[in-house]
Amino acid sequence: MTESAPRPRILLVDDEKPILDSLYRFCRQRKFDASRANSGAEALEILDKETFDLIVSDMRMPNMDGAEFLTKARDKCPNTVRILLTGYADMEAVIAAVNQAKIYNYLNKPWDDNMLESVINSALDFKNKEDERLRLVNEVAEKNKELAELNGSLEAKVKERTEKLQVAMQEVQESSKRINKSFREALTLITSVIEMQDGSKNNYSELISKASASIAKALELSPREVEQVRIAGLLHNIGKFSLPESIRKKPMNNLSQMELDVYRTHPIQGEAVLSGMTGLKTVSKLVRSHQEYLNGKGFPDRLHDSRIPIGSKIICVTSDFEKLESNLLLKEVSGPEEAVAYLKSMAGKHYDARIVDLFEKYYEENLKNYRSYLSQLSLAEVKEGMVLAENLVSSTGLSLLTKETTITAAHIERFTEYETGVGAKLIFPILNSSIDALEEEGESQDKQEPQGD
Repeated sequence: MTESAPRPRILLVDDEKPILDSLYRFCRQRKFDASRANSGAEALEILDKETFDLIVSDMRMPNMDGAEFLTKARDKCPNTVRILLTGYADMEAVIAAVNQAKIYNYLNKPWDDNMLESVINSALDFKNKEDERLRLVNEVAEKNKELAELNGSLEAKVKERTEKLQVAMQEVQESSKRINKSFREALTLITSVIEMQDGSKNNYSELISKASASIAKALELSPREVEQVRIAGLLHNIGKFSLPESIRKKPMNNLSQMELDVYRTHPIQGEAVLSGMTGLKTVSKLVRSHQEYLNGKGFPDRLHDSRIPIGSKIICVTSDFEKLESNLLLKEVSGPEEAVAYLKSMAGKHYDARIVDLFEKYYEENLKNYRSYLSQLSLAEVKEGMVLAENLVSSTGLSLLTKETTITAAHIERFTEYETGVGAKLIFPILNSSIDALEEEGESQDKQEPQGD
């Protein structure tokens, strides 16, 4: 009978007892072995006596904040993964924690249980892979040591040890392939979560990533740079996790000036998240600058042409195409052909002309028949029989109708009263196929009507 794997051990640190108790219940419900500490000092004492797979710490604590505690915890137990809980106003402290304590990830309070569970499971999986990597590195080091001790021995002995070393190296290579595969799978999972959280259509990040990598190759960037552009294309919107849901799921062309100011911080948040992850420093820089325009009117840093990384210029074009064709960026632009026309009109102003030309070529070869599966319509444009492609969400993030609901006259009447009472306009994500069906039905009825003399 095989023994079951030991339960993951998690140390929870927060000076507020209700929050600490809530985290403890969360862990117990998910079969995690959890311990609690009311302060950084108490947690350090526990770490002197016990080992843990993961630490989840609050940022704001008296005497010793989360960044300082996690930095000291890193010195005591460098192999323990560290996660920070923080408020929206603590981004400067979060960046310090990323740089000093090398935290794996952070979550804003109040947290979503599903997101917290996903981050914890991802962190534990990362630790398991890192432990395995270290084991393999030590094993290879040991093999190399054995080989050195065999120097000068009989030829048969050398041959025997060499064969063992080759086997060990093959295991390392196979392990490296598995780790790379896991990394790509993790990226796919992260992008799916991003798309789910910001209300965007499925696989839009994949479209942006593929188009960006293709343009990077056409510009003869190195294979390493092409891969960095590909990853940045997948993760360019990761900073939107830090935004309130009412802003994150609202079309950019419907944001108020105050909401727009908050929205424009998401590239900074994306850089903060990615810069602390091994191997993603350059990717984080590309993410930070992917909304900069040549004329200095982009965000967040208002960079001009020569100061914008080439990878960021590429992602700016591809990501703006996706927002334009979905009618999320400019109210007067929608559909792929209008989006391409707009990109061409702004070449040399917002976008690098070379990149726009290459994207147009990519569009002709790969996206000519591309069409978004949904349209963003105002209430005045909505008709009976149309079907929602996604949940209908108010400007405050409240779900008003669920995905796949067929619009009725009663719905139109109710939401007309809602818009009048609330003083806010709704945006309806409608399936294009349902719009086409209504148009075909109308054309069929027109043909059946008798013609006058």
